[in-house]
Amino acid sequence: MNSTLNPRKIPQQKRSKERYQKIVQTAIELLGEVGYDDLTTDLIAERSGIPVGSIYQFFANKESIIYSHAENCYLIMHDLFFEKVTKELKRQKKFTPEFVDFTLMAFEQTLNDVKGYRLINSILYTNEALLHLDIESNERFAKSLAEKVIMPMFPKVNKKRAFYISLMIVEAVDSVIKIVHRTQKTSEKKQVLAELKTLLLVYFSSFL
Repeated sequence: MNSTLNPRKIPQQKRSKERYQKIVQTAIELLGEVGYDDLTTDLIAERSGIPVGSIYQFFANKESIIYSHAENCYLIMHDLFFEKVTKELKRQKKFTPEFVDFTLMAFEQTLNDVKGYRLINSILYTNEALLHLDIESNERFAKSLAEKVIMPMFPKVNKKRAFYISLMIVEAVDSVIKIVHRTQKTSEKKQVLAELKTLLLVYFSSFL
């Protein structure tokens, strides 16, 4: 991993933390407005009111700012999603079609709750490090899905297989959700999601 992607300094004091967050938030706002190619540290400095020199105290470049936000997004998204799923599993411990509905809805809600995630997702292929981060996130999701959902619901499935089942599910859902976000018509989005639900139901049913 390129060391220039890591923050140069992690803020400790309240004022430094606030400045750090403002830099990141401003960068994400501008990313949505001007796009990745036209985003610059000078533009971030102008919008945030924070001198470029102060920005460089924390970050080496714009890539470092975006990477820092992306890394945080993936961690928050993981925790939010599995918090929802864990609560639902306490209510119903056996696999049902309704659980598939719930998990898809919970995932979509989580994506909406994590500010800036969709922007990060839209620029994954501009930076190899971001793409690698996305792959790591999917693997993290798969490990948690295997431990928290697949193995408890399907006790006959061993740990190794549970992980690969989970990885297949995570990658499939991730790919389909990307299609949904690219689709303009609401009716077409609903149809794609309906097909995804059917796919998951058939796959899950094979483990019963």
